[in-house]
Amino acid sequence: MGELNNPLRLRRPLDHGARVIIAHCASLGENVDIDRGSNGPRTDAFGLFARLMDEPQYEGRLFGDISAVTQVNRIGRPLETLLARSDWHRRLLNGSDYPLPGVMPLFSVRRFVEQSYLTSSQASVVSEIRRYNPLLFDFVLKRSLVKNGRRFAPMVFESRRMFDRKQITTTVIHRGPDQERSGHH
Repeated sequence: MGELNNPLRLRRPLDHGARVIIAHCASLGENVDIDRGSNGPRTDAFGLFARLMDEPQYEGRLFGDISAVTQVNRIGRPLETLLARSDWHRRLLNGSDYPLPGVMPLFSVRRFVEQSYLTSSQASVVSEIRRYNPLLFDFVLKRSLVKNGRRFAPMVFESRRMFDRKQITTTVIHRGPDQERSGHH
């Protein structure tokens, strides 16, 4: 089962037009870089996710879910990159990973302050909210995070666009030189 969660294995369904949401933006673990062969080097899964996100042919079909990216074991490069990559924000979707926001040891508001994602006063408010409503805590925490002046765009929290048939855009896959590549419909 270990290699079944390799983000690069999503190329086939993506190439056939499937829309894919990668849970937690593949922000934990390592996988074989199968782009470099079946015995390719192991690399972090988030790097493989980033590679797919940067491939233009997957625009409009590949998305990332930001649930769990604020857990203590994910603070660092993945979260900082997700905040900084505003070009990805229209393809990121908020999720809560409920009930995990209510599990105290999985989140450290103090670490967010120590690593300059939150101010002390923001941390106080977020911590107080958590005592009463873990889902609201998760939402307010993610909306409050700032690193190097970057934060999640409001559209990350407006997930209806992903599920509203009227707003869905698709891209026709380029199949050959005689077929026209289309844009958004």
